[in-house]
This record gives sequence, C-alpha cells and structure tokens, in this order.
Amino acid sequence: MEHAFGELNSESFVKLLSKLIGESKYVQNNPPELIPEEDRVCKHVLEALNPYSVENGGPLIVQHITYVKGRGNIIVEYPGTEKGKIVSFVGSHMDVVPANPEDWKFDPFHLSIEGDKLQGRGTTDCLGHVALLTELMQRLGETKPNLKSTVVAVFIANEENSSVLGVGVDALVKQGLLNKLKDGPLFWIDTADKQPCIGTGGVVSWKLQATGKLFHSGLPHK
Repeated sequence: MEHAFGELNSESFVKLLSKLIGESKYVQNNPPELIPEEDRVCKHVLEALNPYSVENGGPLIVQHITYVKGRGNIIVEYPGTEKGKIVSFVGSHMDVVPANPEDWKFDPFHLSIEGDKLQGRGTTDCLGHVALLTELMQRLGETKPNLKSTVVAVFIANEENSSVLGVGVDALVKQGLLNKLKDGPLFWIDTADKQPCIGTGGVVSWKLQATGKLFHSGLPHK
C-alpha cells in the first residue's frame, strides 16, 4: 500500500511512541501488585485517530471498548469497497512486562534515542507496534485510498497476563466483535525480541524445519 500514501512519517511515529513509552510505568502488568491502566495508552491512540473518525467527517470507524474500568481496547476500521474482503492486524497490546529502573542503564519509562536506536520499555513489546499501526490507520484516514479490502487494527489490553480474564482479546472474541476478521488474512502484530521475527500467529499457514539446540528465546543455557 506504500504507493497509495507514501512512507512512514518517522517524526510523527517517534513523537507518538515517546508519549506511549511515557505511560509504560503505568501499564506494567503483574497482578496483584501491578495492574495496568491501558486507557492511558488508549488516550494517545484516540487523540491521533479521532480527527479522521466518521464522527468528525473522516472514514475511520473507531471503537473504544472497555470491560474493566480504565482498561480499554480499541478497534479501528477503514472500510473497503468490496463486501466480504478484509485484512486485519491484531494483537498489538497496550500493557508491558515490569521493568526495574535499577536494572537498566537508562530510564525504561522514557523514550531515549541514540542514532537510529529507540530505547524504552515497550519499544519492541509492544508499544512500538501500537504506534506503528496507529500511524498506518491515521495515514489511511488522511489519504483515503480506494482499497478493495477493509483494513482493521485491533489494539488490546491485558496481553502480558492470563490470570485475570475478561479484559482484552478474550472478551472481544467472546462478544463476537472479531468474528468478521475470519473472512480474510489476520496478522498477529506482537514481536517481543529485537531480532527478526520469522512468524508468530495468524491464519497464514507456514512450516519451518530447523537444525540446532532447542531453547526458549534468549535462554540457551537452559
């Protein structure tokens, strides 16, 4: 779709990411000690997208869906021209794993920039993806390209914890809000590592044969 609306606006992306990383302290997920307030991230996403929403004369259908106070999810839809054709990007979550500032060489709750390196809790898992998809949907709202397929982005709460349910994507699925995404490719946008990600989830089938030592990511000694 690059030809339709150009390249990523790096300045806009970094500005938004800086706001999101600035909220990372408050969206750490480790109950019962740390209960994230994902609406703090939702606020910035909605501020970026609402000017292009149908309520404001734009093409984007923006839904802020909350099952637990302060812990919202967002579904954004850019309608296509052909009924039944759809592509979706799901899984970019607005919570993060905890970070102890004493273990970091820099403030994890503030975006730091060294050359082309962006650092801070959530840059790779997963506030960076939230910012990227927000920029994508914002650009669709701005340029209004004529696309056959509807494009949907789903930002979720509570991905980093499974002991507390009924907050994030499980509740969206239970309510049937993601049913229509089954009609087309679904890409799970959530990479937790700095290295290239071969594949995580989605409806695209793939097979990989590898030779080497079996280990969990980053823990070969175990």
